[in-house]
Amino acid sequence: MLEPLLSYVPTKSPVVSLYLNTDMTKRLKEEVMLVLKGFLKEAAEEANPEDLGKIEDFFSLEYDWQAKGVAVFSCTEGGLWLTYPFPQPFKDEFQVLPEPYIRPLVHLLSSHERYGIILVSREQARFFSFQMGKLEEFGGVSGTIPGKHKQGGWAQARYQRHIDEHAAQQLKNAAEAFTKLWDKEKFSYVIIGGTEENVKTFTDFLPGPIQEAIATTFTADIMVPISDLEEEVVSLVERFEKSRNEEIVRQILTEAAKGRKATSGLDDTLNAVREGRVNILLLDPEFKAPGKKCPNCGYMSFQKIEICPVCSSALEERPDILNDALAETLRKGGKVVTLSGNQELAKAGYIASLLRY
Repeated sequence: MLEPLLSYVPTKSPVVSLYLNTDMTKRLKEEVMLVLKGFLKEAAEEANPEDLGKIEDFFSLEYDWQAKGVAVFSCTEGGLWLTYPFPQPFKDEFQVLPEPYIRPLVHLLSSHERYGIILVSREQARFFSFQMGKLEEFGGVSGTIPGKHKQGGWAQARYQRHIDEHAAQQLKNAAEAFTKLWDKEKFSYVIIGGTEENVKTFTDFLPGPIQEAIATTFTADIMVPISDLEEEVVSLVERFEKSRNEEIVRQILTEAAKGRKATSGLDDTLNAVREGRVNILLLDPEFKAPGKKCPNCGYMSFQKIEICPVCSSALEERPDILNDALAETLRKGGKVVTLSGNQELAKAGYIASLLRY
């Protein structure tokens, strides 16, 4: 989803980036269209009229108004036209810039990472994806475990071992099937449900990278209704993400305070982004900072300078230099975590980073 936006090459014509709240349970279609027309009128002096007309036609003729939020990116000259509907609303916003304005999109994706959910038993496994409060079932694997043996003694013991070996093979098959799904779907985290014994056996069969991505496990019946499972998963994800985010903030700010592989504050963090050292960029989504960017070498600054100190090109104004900073972080393989209302992050200047070196 982000790849075509991150790889976009600017042209002489700017990109129109638009975010709209289209939640029809909270506002009327007519209200959204009024907001849209106001944005388009405001953008008329800067944007290509062809892009504005294309956006207006999309909402008037094509958009089905089923999603709660939508992001649109358009630059006819640059061959860019992307529309992303979401089950979560955006705050109404538009920007006309040389590059796509991706901060609201990155914040939404950062706040709603994609989870692989697995239910396991000795007989079968069920696989799901979870994102933005919605659970979707992929299917799974199933098999048959031999029935009970009526004899006792050694015969019973041997037969029980046979059953246990068969069950272990079923769990191994399930782990192999999920590994293929993991490779295809690119989940951020995994949550596994079942009995403690089955979860442990299944986990042992998973490759290391998936084991490291396990967010939590829980006790669950393999045949739990999907509505009940969705409710449980929402709660599990909320608890995990709260704990994870608190740990990320603690780790980064502790490292920064000790002068180790971390930064806090805008100046040091921008320097690290420019140098490609950022592994995790942490910022408050409400924090914005005007700045300047070099169109030639990509140098970024929030200082009041006109000429790039690296290549001597004229710098361009940016209403929010953090959009460029997070885009550069993602291009270089870093991760962006957005966190609203964290007091410790606010004290550190609303932005920090964990460095690779």
